[in-house]
Amino acid sequence: MSRLLGLINWTLRPDRDADAPETTHRFRCLTLKDDDTECGAEGKPVTDLKAAQDWTFAHLRENSGHTSFAEIVERPWVMWRGGRA
Repeated sequence: MSRLLGLINWTLRPDRDADAPETTHRFRCLTLKDDDTECGAEGKPVTDLKAAQDWTFAHLRENSGHTSFAEIVERPWVMWRGGRA
């Protein structure tokens, strides 16, 4: 995505530089409890997707019937300054 700001062309792109933070994954439980509020329990952010998914199975073992989850991905992005527009 590129935009012109103050006569400078900026581009937003995923940060894939060697020193960029790693992409992390975690899951949050969306299952509604008896009082119709969301469980909201969530795993820790981890770089390994399988480890993040493993948390959902552990949560299900501890909370029978909690079967609805959302994945939360944190991916680093960076603004890249182009030339004058």
